[in-house]
This record gives sequence, structure tokens and C-alpha cells, in this order.
Amino acid sequence: MLENEGVTALRGLRGKLLRIPDLRPIYNKWASGLNTDCDELRTFVNENIDQYVKDEKTRLKTKAIDLGWFTSLCYPSAGIEQLKTMALISMVFFIFDDTIDKEIDPEAPDFASDFDAATKLRQESISYIRYQFSQNHATSSLDGEPPHVPQEFASFEAVVPRVMAAPPGQVDLDRLADDVQEFIEMNALEQTYRLSGNLPSVEEYWTYRHGVGASLAYFTMHQYVNDISLPDSLAWCDEVKTMRIEASVQPLICNDLYSLKKEMIEDTPTNLVPIMIATSGASLDSVVHELIEQLYSSGRKFDVAAASLRAKGRGYDGSVQEKTEMFIKAFETFQTGCFEFFMNSRRFGVKDYKQEDGSYLVPL
Repeated sequence: MLENEGVTALRGLRGKLLRIPDLRPIYNKWASGLNTDCDELRTFVNENIDQYVKDEKTRLKTKAIDLGWFTSLCYPSAGIEQLKTMALISMVFFIFDDTIDKEIDPEAPDFASDFDAATKLRQESISYIRYQFSQNHATSSLDGEPPHVPQEFASFEAVVPRVMAAPPGQVDLDRLADDVQEFIEMNALEQTYRLSGNLPSVEEYWTYRHGVGASLAYFTMHQYVNDISLPDSLAWCDEVKTMRIEASVQPLICNDLYSLKKEMIEDTPTNLVPIMIATSGASLDSVVHELIEQLYSSGRKFDVAAASLRAKGRGYDGSVQEKTEMFIKAFETFQTGCFEFFMNSRRFGVKDYKQEDGSYLVPL
């Protein structure tokens, strides 16, 4: 990749030491664990990767993510069928993201370097998910052939029947389709910055990052994860809107901290750390300190919203209160699960830099 503003900012961090303090005080207060069906889920995920991922290199890379473990960390109390659905959704998001947001090889043009080709892939993927959700099914059937199935989104066909078979009230299909479409569309904005060589401002970064992070689609599934249905006045109230945003902020900032070394290797500069350094002129340590402060602030906002939701739940009977608590815990374990995954996943490769006090010293 030719050196540009973004790559220059990223490469300027070479030789520095990334100091991430012990973040466990943020996450220890929230529910966490590992689902006992993790091993069964790993087998299920690998079988589906073999079925849907045709390229051998991509197949091995996708298996190495260990999506069975990731999903089991995020949802330690979920039943096996719910786990399988969430793992399949994760498989869709990770494969699609890794197809476009990856190291660019000038000698081998692909979706990562060809914006027009990636745009066509995104358009086909949106048409495909809308068709699969039956939102355009009748129209598509009347107009002719179903939409083209992009290989990078083909596994979505395994998700849809599971979601559509959910009991009434557990999954808002319109909202889930919108969340998945936002994930795809925001990928275009992120790629625009990357290929232009220009870093976004911090404000511009956040306009697309929640969508690209895909967390919102997970949260739309949180009633399904627990096999519950809450009154809409609780499931979609203002407190939940806040919880959705803050539970997305947490893994996004954590991802950018723990994945910085990986992204330097791959020259993928749309990361908050180089963006903040380039726009503010602050040092690496100062930027990391500011991001940690944002994590603590986000955690406090989440807790306030969750407490308010619990208070609202007390206006209903005991069964609804119990379901409300399960719903909140799904948000908590998603955050703690992502935290554990980022620290110990081979994908980010920072496990060996953990210190005895829980901090990380990562040579860049």
C-alpha cells in the first residue's frame, strides 16, 4: 500500500510501546462466563465454515477466529440453539468484514482495494438479506430470479430460518434487517476513508463505527438469546437505546486498543489511536489515557441506564422483572465476552504481552 496520511500516522507508531492498564475494574462488575456448550458450538461453527467458505485460505483464517469460543463468552447462559444462531450471525459479520477491511496487496487486487467491486458486493448483500427476510420476497418472486447470492454473505441463509422461527415478540425482523444493512452500508464509508488515504476526524469516525462494529444487530437479538419476550415499553425504551450505544462503545474502543499491533502489521489505519494522534498531536500515552477515561465514562452511563430499566421493570409482575434482568445481563456478558476475546484471542495476538498486574505492554 502506498504511504498516505493514514498509513503515515500508523507507521509513525513503530517502535513505541503501547501501555494498556488493567481494565478488569470496568468489567468485573458485570456478568461474565463461558457457556458449557462451547465445545459443541465450536464443532458446529467449523462445519458451517467448511460448508460456506470455499477459499481454503479464507476458511482457515475464519476457523482461527474461534467464533464458537467468542459466542460462548458473549452468551454464557444461552441455550445451544440460540448459541448456534448467534455464532452464525458472527460468522457472517466476520467473513464480510475481513473480505474488505484487510491488508491491501497491490499485486492482487480484490474487494479491499477495488471500491467499485466492493460496492457491488455490498449492494448484492443488501438485496440478498432483504430477500431472505422476506421483506422483498414477494416482489422478487414476481419480478424474476431471486437476487444473486454473494459468496461473502452466503451463510446468512443459515441464520434466517432460525430467526424467523423465533416465538413472537423475540426478534424485531425489520429492525434486525436495518441493523445488518447499516453494517454493510457503513463499511462503504470506512472503505472510502481508507482508500482515499485521508483519516477521518474523531467525529467522522463515530458516524460509521457503530454500524461497522455490528454490535447493534447483536443487541436486537437479546430477547431471542434468552428465549424471552418483554413489553415494547421496556425492550425499546430510552434506557435501552442508551444501553445499546454504550455496550457498542465498549468493544469498539477495546478493539482499537488491543488490535492496534495487528492493524499496524496490516496497514489498516482507521483506528481511533492513530486518528486521535493525527488530529490532536497528542502522544500515544495521552491518547490511550483518554480512551480509558472514555471506557469508564461509558460504563457509568450503561450502569445508570440499566438501573433505570430495572426500576421501570418493577412496575410489572415478577416474571417480567426476571426477564428484564436476563435482558440486561445479555448486554453485560456481551461486553465482558468481547473484552475477554480481545485480550486472549489469537486474532489480536497480544496475550503474551500481559503483565502480572493485568496491564499490557505491547511493542509496536
